[in-house]
Amino acid sequence: FEMKKLITVLTMLVIVSTAGMAAADILWDQTVGYETWQQGFFNLIAGGPPMGMTMYSANDIVVPAGGWVVETYRTIYDGFDPSWAGAVTQAVFYFEPKTGPNPIGDPTTGTVVPVTATVLGNGFLEVTATGLNTVLAEGEYWVCLTPYAPNANNIFVSVPAVGDATPSYDPFGFPMPMWSSWVPGFDGAIMLEGTTGAVAVEEN
Repeated sequence: FEMKKLITVLTMLVIVSTAGMAAADILWDQTVGYETWQQGFFNLIAGGPPMGMTMYSANDIVVPAGGWVVETYRTIYDGFDPSWAGAVTQAVFYFEPKTGPNPIGDPTTGTVVPVTATVLGNGFLEVTATGLNTVLAEGEYWVCLTPYAPNANNIFVSVPAVGDATPSYDPFGFPMPMWSSWVPGFDGAIMLEGTTGAVAVEEN
């Protein structure tokens, strides 16, 4: 009986897992209108001054009741330098609860994740992380996905702001790292995909 019960529970878990994979939704979409972007942000890791540039740029998001499991994070850049498509393979994924108009943490402490850089047909470029499997409970957050790049030739493009505008963090700032809003009224173009809600299987 116990073995049969265990098999039943495991089967339910497999069904839930498979259903979650198949039912991936767009959780947050701030990409509409990026083709007509007016300003943008440095959002990349490409060394430090005087020969390089590193900047982390974050978006604020709102997670509804039930929470999310974030699987995919997409960011849109201009496509000035298409060589990124062969060179960008990793990024730093960072998030923190939102407590004010700017983040308060250090995005350099985020998790290094694999990414792909793809040239889009309209002349832009997308940097995408998949398989994040990150659970976010209900609430507001700052999130950023900052790629390791060979240069600073491509700009994280803007869309109309939702909530607070995108702030940027310079880890080489003087006299200490600081947050600063570069372009009030604009956000970076991002999309999050995954599943909503959470499923738990209990054994009685």
